[in-house]
Amino acid sequence: MMGFFWVVVLVFVGVQAYVRFAPSDAANWTVDANADAPGAYPTEGGFRVVAAVDQDPKPVLEAFEAAILAQPRSQKLGEVAGQQIYVTRSLLWGFPDYTTVAVSDDQSRMTFFSRLRFGRSDMGVNRKRLKQVLASIGVAVQP
Repeated sequence: MMGFFWVVVLVFVGVQAYVRFAPSDAANWTVDANADAPGAYPTEGGFRVVAAVDQDPKPVLEAFEAAILAQPRSQKLGEVAGQQIYVTRSLLWGFPDYTTVAVSDDQSRMTFFSRLRFGRSDMGVNRKRLKQVLASIGVAVQP
């Protein structure tokens, strides 16, 4: 019986180590910035907002970066093809959530997409975080 207990503990520790230390490649988290019309799009395990842009997107990107990096346990993962990718980890388990910001080719829209890597449901965490960050920089989330 004691051997079974230690096997369970080792499996638990192994899964936790994998979640915390699995490599993250920014190229796996890009989005199609030209696909959707402005609006909010809930997804399984995430939340996507497409906002219309009527100005130079660079100040919005800079403000978004400052706001997302001000979130606890957040860091920039990288940049791929002009898209900015950030990772935010949960407090207790260290589960990674990825947030991508992309500007459409014609610079008329910006896509903000926050989603989980492991599991199926984030219990609304990505939606809440993304809406909070966008509100702090003055980007309206249209239903």
